[in-house]
Amino acid sequence: MPLFLQSIYFLFLFFLTFCHSLRSPLEVEKDSSVYKLLEHYHHYTELDGLLQTWSKNYSKISQVFSIGKSFTGRELFVYRLTSPMINNTNVDDSINIEQLLKPKFKFIANMHGDETIGREMMIALIYYLLLNAKSDERINRLLTTTDIYIMPTMNPDGFERGREGACDSSSDHGRNNANGVDLNRNFPSQFDSPKDDLFNNREPETVAVMKWILNENFVLSANLHGGAVVASYPYDETALHQMNTYGAAPDDSLFRHLARVYASKHLTMHRGNLCNENFPDGITNGARWYDVQGGMQDFNYLHSNAFEITIELSCCKFPTSGTSLTEEWDNNKEALLSYIEQVHMGVKGLIRDSVSHTGISGALIQVEGILHPIRSVSQGAYWRLLLPGLYNITVTASGYEPQTKMLVNVITDNTTRLDFDLIQISSKPILSTDNLNILSNYANILMSGESVAKDNFLKTLLEPSSFHYHTYLQLVDQLKLLNKKYPNITSLYTIGKSVQNRDLWVIVISDQPLIHEPGEPEFKYIANMHGDESVGRELLLLFIEYLCINYQHNDYVTRLIDNVRIHIMVSMNPDGFEAEYNQHDFVNTDKYVKDKGRPNANNIDLNRDFPSINLNEINQQSNGAVVVNKQTQNRFDKLDSKHLEPEVRAVMHWSIVYPFVLSANLHGGALVVNYPYDVNVVYKNGNSSKTPDDDTFQMLSRAYSQAHPTMHDGNSCVKFKDGVTNGANWYIVNGGMQDWNYAYTNDFEITIELGCIKYPAEEQLQTYWNDNKGALLVFVTQVFFGIRGFVYDIKTKMALSGVLIHVHGINHNVTTYQDGDFWRLLAPGTYNVTAERLGYASETKENVVVRNHSSTLIEFHLNRTNPIEETVPASSDSNQQQTVYQRAKYFVLHEKAFLFIAGICALVLSTCLITCVICLRCARSPVKEKDRRGFQRYEPLATDISQECETRPRQAPISQLRNIFSKSQTNDDNGRLLAADDDSDDDMDVPQRS
Repeated sequence: MPLFLQSIYFLFLFFLTFCHSLRSPLEVEKDSSVYKLLEHYHHYTELDGLLQTWSKNYSKISQVFSIGKSFTGRELFVYRLTSPMINNTNVDDSINIEQLLKPKFKFIANMHGDETIGREMMIALIYYLLLNAKSDERINRLLTTTDIYIMPTMNPDGFERGREGACDSSSDHGRNNANGVDLNRNFPSQFDSPKDDLFNNREPETVAVMKWILNENFVLSANLHGGAVVASYPYDETALHQMNTYGAAPDDSLFRHLARVYASKHLTMHRGNLCNENFPDGITNGARWYDVQGGMQDFNYLHSNAFEITIELSCCKFPTSGTSLTEEWDNNKEALLSYIEQVHMGVKGLIRDSVSHTGISGALIQVEGILHPIRSVSQGAYWRLLLPGLYNITVTASGYEPQTKMLVNVITDNTTRLDFDLIQISSKPILSTDNLNILSNYANILMSGESVAKDNFLKTLLEPSSFHYHTYLQLVDQLKLLNKKYPNITSLYTIGKSVQNRDLWVIVISDQPLIHEPGEPEFKYIANMHGDESVGRELLLLFIEYLCINYQHNDYVTRLIDNVRIHIMVSMNPDGFEAEYNQHDFVNTDKYVKDKGRPNANNIDLNRDFPSINLNEINQQSNGAVVVNKQTQNRFDKLDSKHLEPEVRAVMHWSIVYPFVLSANLHGGALVVNYPYDVNVVYKNGNSSKTPDDDTFQMLSRAYSQAHPTMHDGNSCVKFKDGVTNGANWYIVNGGMQDWNYAYTNDFEITIELGCIKYPAEEQLQTYWNDNKGALLVFVTQVFFGIRGFVYDIKTKMALSGVLIHVHGINHNVTTYQDGDFWRLLAPGTYNVTAERLGYASETKENVVVRNHSSTLIEFHLNRTNPIEETVPASSDSNQQQTVYQRAKYFVLHEKAFLFIAGICALVLSTCLITCVICLRCARSPVKEKDRRGFQRYEPLATDISQECETRPRQAPISQLRNIFSKSQTNDDNGRLLAADDDSDDDMDVPQRS
């Protein structure tokens, strides 16, 4: 060995001697207790006794339990340590957020019964943590901030069959379980063919551990083995199952860091050259070393939130007891503690509902660039291990809008708190071409001029039997009755209340009424916006029953319900209707008040109360006014405006929350379909005001008009060509609902005037129904026609919400919903379509063909333009530093003068250290026993002192305490240590000396 290295080694030994000499007697005593525990291996019965005794004596910070049984019926014990000890079922968000966010860590050892070092290290670790829980600040902090689970043996049957001194594996020596199965080949493999039952044909030990892993939501863990000295990380297998093939996990950098932490803190593992192996830095990728199919560490990573590595502790799997166990404890103690501390890195937090603040479990947490999502657990808590750096983190949950936090800074040696408050919103295969063609054919039959074919088709549908007006209470009862009768396809909810506190009821009709299914469009009908226009109210109530009774009876209706989520609001102005209904008997008398029921209870016309839209006068020359780009406006700004009526505010919020594609507002007083805009630039009646989607709106309007037996004639009380009209060309409506929907949402809405009489006699309701039932079906079918699809991140494959879908030549965009899905209604033609989102390069699909009554499916895959990469350009200063470093390195390694100087310095420093140690020893004066009466077995922390309010009695001298400690240890017939209760939760009361 070179003189320099000898000098450094000599110096290091004396430094350790010096540090050891300064340790307190209590620290020496506790280490001695652990060493005594490691004098022999602990068999099943003895282990059971130890764990039970410790759990009893340290009940405030620990507990023992079993997760199942081995093949022969032995308990699979787990020892849990945390402070304070709180049962999982008792953790409440309102009680203690810190307890809720305390990460769970686990060690599992002795998976192979003949690999025994890990088993004894876990027993020693449990005892060490218990002994130092109060006196050692590091251990106290670790137990306070971490929920630690330790399984000393996963294969107790194998251990009992093992032979001490057997260094090589053999099934006869306990490697496998009692059924002869290698437990580390018994977990599900990521390359297995899918199975109906994850636990099928698994060993009882495997099943117990799998269920434990899936239930407890561990963050970090390690599996302790023997036969080498190395830290191995996932993946353990590759698809080809070939030797020397690197199996990189998405979190490969993180796994290498975790493995390197353990290896670097281990006294010998970091060398990497033990057991005739060569592992740089003492770590290796599992598959690169050898392929393990069905290993436990891969199962943890693929099926849970846990990040697990495998640690090989010794060359000999079952070495003889004695000094070998104590040496292994010295080798591993610091590594074990340092590895547990790694659970506190990355991000953690709560995922909650933004309104109710209740936790959302099962939410998906995705880090951009790392294709490994994790899920939130009970009460919305989550932990995501990450290396220091900047990250974009997205959370998605069913029924909620996804949320992304950009440039989250993860720092070293601490966990970043990151909470998400998700906004609630309201899944099935994408609509097939066959389904679409069939639905289109049905609609064409009802839109055709052949009245016989139309009538014959409608006769195949079941009909409602009752035609009469419903009061508010009767209407609510009818909705609840239909919901109760057809619970599988309906859902009833209220979006708010009217001025007079009546609920604004909406019923959903769909095969999945409670959720938005990705790729399925959402549609809405609204009626009775003006309380005295009552036909639409009764038609929609009949239409709800019509859909329900024909589901699974009529193919057209069934396919509609299976492929569209239909929302129906029967009455937007229940107060106005009640006012009109109550005076209807006084028609043609002096008591009748005209238009009494038209406005709401505040005498406000609801179809004049929506926020006005702004038109761009520049494009008026091309006979097509354009709304100011809605994506640059905050559509939520006016929701809290005091000038909005409660009914309007509720409908606006409803329209924003749900991804409606198409809708219609049913009125009365004419027989026509009216489409946007309802206002023009000059605010004069008779001037047409076309939207950028004028062709599409005309297509939608004519679909209803042509399906109506007389509307398309256009010669009713007011004449309209083809029974359709541009709103502003008829008369100006400022603050109308259909214009607001088009300007501020994805929704294309039209207004349908059902007849010249606003409140016809009850006997005429059946006629109105017969005229409109086919048209109501046809209009719902129009929701499919145009383009549809999804937008994804090209790397992460995650769906992207909020992406602008822009059709070239049409100055009106729609946006993708939470699952990246979109629907864009279009008239037949050929289009170029672009998807755009901030932070991504846009993508354009050219020559997209939209045929008559068809839907074209397209997908976009966007590439992020600003990946988070920390690159530091080299500077001239850094180059100079590199030059100095290289010269210094050469001098240290190659110059004999340096070796001579270093040797002399090491000898001088060592002499000084020896002199200091001798002086300190000689300077210590004998301590009288009476001066030792204040000695405490534990050195209390500041937190302990603040909690103690009463004066503690003086304690016995240290010599008497040692006698008590030795007596408190329980020994069996052979004098072997079974338990130590000297340091339990209850302090010992020792009589004071007189």
